[in-house]
Amino acid sequence: MATSAIAHLSAMEGVVPPCLLLILLPACWAQGDQDSSTDYVTQGPWVKVRRFVVPRYVALGKNATLECDYLVQKHASLYSLKWYKGNSQFYQYIPTKANQFSVFSVEGLHQDQVVAGPEGRRVVILGIEAAASDTYRCEMVAEGPPFHTTQRSGNMTVAVVPNERPLLTGSREYYHLNDLIKLNCTAPFAKPPIALTWYINDHEAEPNNVNEIDRIVNPAELESVSSQLTLSVKRHHFKGSTMSIKCVGRLADLYQRSSQVIIREPSSQWFISSDLYHTSGCTDCLSCRLLQPLLLLQFLLYSWII
Repeated sequence: MATSAIAHLSAMEGVVPPCLLLILLPACWAQGDQDSSTDYVTQGPWVKVRRFVVPRYVALGKNATLECDYLVQKHASLYSLKWYKGNSQFYQYIPTKANQFSVFSVEGLHQDQVVAGPEGRRVVILGIEAAASDTYRCEMVAEGPPFHTTQRSGNMTVAVVPNERPLLTGSREYYHLNDLIKLNCTAPFAKPPIALTWYINDHEAEPNNVNEIDRIVNPAELESVSSQLTLSVKRHHFKGSTMSIKCVGRLADLYQRSSQVIIREPSSQWFISSDLYHTSGCTDCLSCRLLQPLLLLQFLLYSWII
């Protein structure tokens, strides 16, 4: 197409001033390039990202693995790959340099914490610190000119993960039919805060039975959340003569622990006639230590009656 256009311009050479030909010829060549199969620009990015990973949460003191796997098109070559924490560069890979790899210390990240894999596709940050929470960006530049840039970014939060279970309070030793169960569940201090979920017989409690009652931030900026479950005792709550109430605390995939109360139906005609339900199992409840002697007393009383 470019050849025919130039031939047409040549035929007009006596009509069109030479200065105008100089303007029109590059446009003809550009049109010819667009029709050619060697138009690299229209084929998409010169460097394509095949896999990009920045973990959303990493536990304090653990290792964080960042991935930026790429594919360079056949007509191009990689000039550089760089990692940034916020706007500060902490790693670069430039294959044409004698020293291909360079690592830099930035705020919250020390030079000796960074370990790189082949061609910069994977970077491991050792012993992650609290100040390492930030946006992490991978930038790849294809050889030019022109220099084509491709980049991806993701947020990473350093989490302070507790060892303790959520704490259950408010459990009574006995409940009558239609009594109101009111239990509190308090998560241990963490950052970000532990999310609490209530379960009744392994089914998530209805939202209208659950209410957040407290949220505390300590001087270390760790947070504790307290949630309350209110429920009226009904016969249909008992599956196989027991009702289990569980409070589960979660923090991403870094933490999942629970505490529970098990309430049993009466075990004799005397108890059934009085509609008296007792708490026979408890994990991390304040009433646990008082419960065992009372259960023993209940057993002795029942034995004396029969």
